[in-house]
Amino acid sequence: MHVADNIAVLCVDDEIEIITALKSCLRREPYIKLFAESGEEALAMLEDSSSNVHIVVLVSDIHMPGMSGIELIERVKTRFPDTICLLVSGANNSHELVKSSNPLNFFSTITKPIDIPAFKKNINDAIDYYCKSTNKQ
Repeated sequence: MHVADNIAVLCVDDEIEIITALKSCLRREPYIKLFAESGEEALAMLEDSSSNVHIVVLVSDIHMPGMSGIELIERVKTRFPDTICLLVSGANNSHELVKSSNPLNFFSTITKPIDIPAFKKNINDAIDYYCKSTNKQ
């Protein structure tokens, strides 16, 4: 995987423990890592993203207070259609929720507890897909 210096991955989860764990497991990955604790914060980060940092992948928890991960992804795809979205859930009914929304809005779903090697591969695959689909290799 070739990663440009300005490619970023934004992880969104309302649980600070999850954010801390994600920071730790992704610390050596070759892309910029950004973290938000709510859908609203994530949208603000996407809106404020400078031209030097391009948020290519959004990884969002499905169950968050205020704005759910599904709602966040729907808003992101409306405003930033090229963003590759991954949905994370620990809930037993996550497959039902995923089926009820537009499956084309997200690249893949990830279940909790997160399998770290598979999680990293999902992100890397999403970055590769983005680069190929936008000819930004």
